[in-house]
Amino acid sequence: MRVLWVNPSFLDYRVPLYQELNKRLKGDFHLLYSKNRIPERVIGKVEKALGPNSHGMEGERFLNFGKLGEFSNQGVQVPIQRGLLKAIKEIKPDIVIAEGFFQWTPLVAFYAKTNNIPLWIAYERTHHTERNCPYWRKKYRNLVSKFVDGYLANGSLTTNYLKTDINAGTKPIIEGCMSADSANLAKRTDNLAENNSEVKPSGLNYLFVGQFIHRKGILELCEAWLIHARTHPDDTLVLIGDGELKTQIEELYSSTESIKILGHVDYDHIHEYYSSADVFVMPTLEDNWSLVVPEAMACGLPVATTIYNGCYPELVKDGVNGKVFDVLQQSSILEMLDFFHSQNLQKMGEVSIEIEAEYSPKKVANRIASGILNHK
Repeated sequence: MRVLWVNPSFLDYRVPLYQELNKRLKGDFHLLYSKNRIPERVIGKVEKALGPNSHGMEGERFLNFGKLGEFSNQGVQVPIQRGLLKAIKEIKPDIVIAEGFFQWTPLVAFYAKTNNIPLWIAYERTHHTERNCPYWRKKYRNLVSKFVDGYLANGSLTTNYLKTDINAGTKPIIEGCMSADSANLAKRTDNLAENNSEVKPSGLNYLFVGQFIHRKGILELCEAWLIHARTHPDDTLVLIGDGELKTQIEELYSSTESIKILGHVDYDHIHEYYSSADVFVMPTLEDNWSLVVPEAMACGLPVATTIYNGCYPELVKDGVNGKVFDVLQQSSILEMLDFFHSQNLQKMGEVSIEIEAEYSPKKVANRIASGILNHK
């Protein structure tokens, strides 16, 4: 049974999942993607993982309508990829998976229906991320949904959105289909811990990894941190990432001793910072499923994220392996930061590992493969 996943854009974290899917499907998993969107390091990884089953396309162009922004539903970008249908035909899939309702999906759906093969859509959105979704886009998604045989969803918030806003009806929805590169990160972190004899500082080391943009809530976190540091002067906040707010953050907080602005760190070295942290914080204002949260969990960290993050119901058990807070309420941020000082962080980290293990690339691959094959 040949399965083709058409995903024009992804990063390192997807490669282990695709590799596990190829193992699970005994070499009959194929991937079609855009070489214009994916970094060279990721292209190299996926080609190594899938060999001839990795199909990268070049020459993609875009038509932009409206002003594109960092939040969902800001502007529209229409991709134009010549030769897409031809590439799908040459692979000759028995089942096809498309990524979301737009991008390359219209042509994928056309191929699936004209060739009478099952069409699945991998979907990540939630009611919160789609709160500003225009009427025409909802109508379009409902139209495409009529031709869909099933969905691969991140978690319960995505399932709820599909059932109430996309009219998924009784179509199968497989939850738990998002995974991080957890096994590799955990292994690297464990190796570092075994060889690290340095004494940690007396305070707690909080870590943020993400884009330096408004949507990630980094400004709200830093503002609250100044108040937190008055009562916990030995604590440290480490900021890793890059983006349009980097200069502003450096101007505002580079002189604050307890805030360490490290900027961009290559993905292959990010485990070094997970290893040295005590708590991971993702203060996002809007995210489908922040991959950095399960990454940190796989490395044995307690985690804190917001009610605006689509992953929190499944990954963050409030008071057990972390804390859920409202980044738009400064008192909630301060309560979260203070909370970890009275907790058994080692135990919380162990629970994080247990929870995240259910979303490992191998388990997610088995979940997806079993689901799409059983519903054929």
